[in-house]
Amino acid sequence: MDSYISIKKSQANHYLATPLYVQNGAGEFVLYKPENKKLDSKLFLDEGFPPLFISVDMKEFAKNELEDKLKSRLKNQIKSGNLKIIKTAICEIVQEAMQDPLDDNLNTLPETIEIMYSEYSNTKNLLKNYIDTIAGGISLIEHSVDVMVFSLNYCLFCNFSENDTKKISMSALLHDVGLTQIPKNILSAEQKLSEKEYIVYKTHPAIGHDIIKTIGGIDYSITTGVLEHHERLDGKGYPRGIANLSFEGRLIGLIDSFDQLVSSEKAHRKKKPPFEAMQIIQTETLKEAKFDKKIFKDFCLSLSDKLRLT
Repeated sequence: MDSYISIKKSQANHYLATPLYVQNGAGEFVLYKPENKKLDSKLFLDEGFPPLFISVDMKEFAKNELEDKLKSRLKNQIKSGNLKIIKTAICEIVQEAMQDPLDDNLNTLPETIEIMYSEYSNTKNLLKNYIDTIAGGISLIEHSVDVMVFSLNYCLFCNFSENDTKKISMSALLHDVGLTQIPKNILSAEQKLSEKEYIVYKTHPAIGHDIIKTIGGIDYSITTGVLEHHERLDGKGYPRGIANLSFEGRLIGLIDSFDQLVSSEKAHRKKKPPFEAMQIIQTETLKEAKFDKKIFKDFCLSLSDKLRLT
C-alpha cells in the first residue's frame, strides 16, 4: 500500500500524463488509466470513479501536472468572467497548497499571485465584481482567498508597485496558514473558546510566520504581515502585544477583521452586512485606535463603488 498514494476524485480529470491505478479485490493495484489517456468523463458522471491511486514514484511528476492544470484552469476561468467558477478555481489551488504546508507545498502559490495580478490588474471591473460576491465564505481557504482579493484590490487602487502588490497579496493569502496546525476541535468550535483554547488559538500568527520561513520559493519578508495581522495599534493584540506595526500588519489586520465580520458566523457571533461591518471597523479605528486611519480611509475608497461609505 505504501507504494501507492490516493488522489482526490475531484482532481482525477486533471491527470493526463500520469497513470492512475485502482485496487482490486485481492488488494493488488492494477492500471486503470494509462499515461496520456483521458479519463472517461461519462463514466464519472454516470457512476463515479472508484478510489484512484498514483505510484509513489510518480508523486513529484503528478504534483507538477496537477499544479500546471490548476493554474491553466484559473487563467481560463478569469478570462471567462464567471465569478463563482473563478473563486472555486482559486480556492482549489490554495486548498491543495495548504493541505500540508510543512511539505513545501506553499512554494506553488507565488505563481498563483502572479496570475491574479496580471489578469486582474488588466480587468479591474472584474475584480470589483468579484469583491461584491465575497461576503458569505466561512472556510479557512475561502477567508484566505477573500483577504487576498481585498488586499490586491487595495494595492491596485492605491497604485502600489507591482512588486509590493504581489508581496502584500501573498502575505494576505497566507496570513492564517498557522491555523492549519491548530487542533480542529478549536477551529470548528461553535461556542466561544475557553481561556485555555484561546491561548492555543492565539499562537497561529507565530506558527504561520515560522512555517513560511522554512519553505523554499517564498520571500520570507512577507512573514511580517502574517505575524502581525492580529496585533493592534493600541498594543492590545497578539501574539506579542506590540503597537509599532508594519504597514503589512496594519493593512492585513484591518482587512482580516472586516472579512471575519461579513463572512464568519457562529452560535455566539452572527455575520454582518458589509456596511454594518465597516461601521464597526470605523469605531475601532476612530474611537478605539486599533487600526490605521489612512488605511481605513483608503480601504473604504477602494470599496466605495460597492459599499457607498462616507
